[in-house]
Amino acid sequence: MDFRHLRAFIAVAAESSVTKAAARLHISQPPLSRHIRQLEEELGITLFVRHRQGVKLTEAGASLLEKAKVLAAAASDFYETAGQTTRSEANRIRVGIAWGLWESVNRVRIASARQFANLSIEATDVLCADHYNEQLANGSLDVVFARPPFDANTAEHVTLYQERILAVVSEESPLASRKSLRLRDLMSETLLLWDRHIMPYLYDKILDLYAREGLSPRTLATPGAGPYNQAGLMMVATGKGAYLCMGIPLTSPHAASGVAVVPVSDPDATLDVCVAWRKGESSPSVCQFIDSVWHVFPQARHPQVATKARRAS
Repeated sequence: MDFRHLRAFIAVAAESSVTKAAARLHISQPPLSRHIRQLEEELGITLFVRHRQGVKLTEAGASLLEKAKVLAAAASDFYETAGQTTRSEANRIRVGIAWGLWESVNRVRIASARQFANLSIEATDVLCADHYNEQLANGSLDVVFARPPFDANTAEHVTLYQERILAVVSEESPLASRKSLRLRDLMSETLLLWDRHIMPYLYDKILDLYAREGLSPRTLATPGAGPYNQAGLMMVATGKGAYLCMGIPLTSPHAASGVAVVPVSDPDATLDVCVAWRKGESSPSVCQFIDSVWHVFPQARHPQVATKARRAS
């Protein structure tokens, strides 16, 4: 999913017509329809019902529209700010951003704009660790904000903070009203597991947490149905089990009815959120940008890179 998909979704919802939305966006109808279809496939949600007069938002589409507007506005602000900076290749920073980390990256963007007005930032969504590690190695990305794993042979990374693992349970479950849960509290629930390749770091972390507690949960494999799409939420809402996941918008209480999202309070039930860059990075612009990271997250300061950035400035 990228800015084009969000913009297409918002335009079609506003016009109730793919044809009118295409004219509004000054593109032809086929690519606009393709963007909507790709967004629906990625989210696992039907956003529109088609009829003779045009299209109408589904209930799921309506629930995501305001969130899409917020994300589109934030992306627009990001691109507008980046567009006002110097366009030279030497000052361009290519930043990869994983799910749910926009707020953290935006804070770094603001700090970098205050410190180094000459930097030009180009953002890319990243989903799979294999891909963003390869992109760092081949130079198509300079900095990545994501969760492990990172390739220790080609990348340096520093943990910026930890986010708490969340339990997604049916809103009819007695656990739904709790302010927090322990893993032991979830033993009455079947643990829904997606294909490991979708999110290996989270998958392994969850099983390791259970093992360290000496717990053996009932599990149910749900191939292709991760906790962030409609199929996964349907399994939870209908009482087939519970997911453990990271906190992203689609699992917030405001974005999905029928389920409840409750933090898991076990001490180690957290995931690392990191910044990563190529080993031996010598670009003054990249070092300047990373220096801004330490200003926003001083507890994660990396002296060697920070020193490079100060010399470069």
